[in-house]
Amino acid sequence: GTFPDLSKKYAFEQYLDLPRRVPKAKFELAMHMNPDDPERERLRKRGWHVVDPHCVARTPKKYRSYLASALGEFTAIKGVDVSWKTGWLSDRAAAFLAMGRPVVTEDTGAARYLPSASGFHFVGDLEDAAAAIQDLLANWPRRSREARASALEVFDSAKNLRKILAA
Repeated sequence: GTFPDLSKKYAFEQYLDLPRRVPKAKFELAMHMNPDDPERERLRKRGWHVVDPHCVARTPKKYRSYLASALGEFTAIKGVDVSWKTGWLSDRAAAFLAMGRPVVTEDTGAARYLPSASGFHFVGDLEDAAAAIQDLLANWPRRSREARASALEVFDSAKNLRKILAA
């Protein structure tokens, strides 16, 4: 048999044309990449703006400010989490939700544990992602409220710890 590429880079490939599909949105990647890496130019030509994560997230305060400057998050997920439906969600996604920033991402199986208006838009391909981002742009105040409410309901550590200790 063959071993599938379960890297994030491979998962991201199908979404490379997202900036072209939703030209009203600004797409930015915080990714360590050498200035002369040919991948940087390939991303730029497709509409992605690459920033150095060491600059935008050097301190907790800068990281929070960087996340708050976005309308939301889009991210592809490593193939293993999508294929195996691990239910994985990133702590960064929770941080975006806590700031009222919706998250467009692939479904790792987590959708079945979240409220329907969770602030997450789970997608499976480029078409789904483009539609979700267009919806986010068109309905941002509502989507922002849903994201914040979901963070308070689902990711509140004190509330979750009480549930765990009571079990």
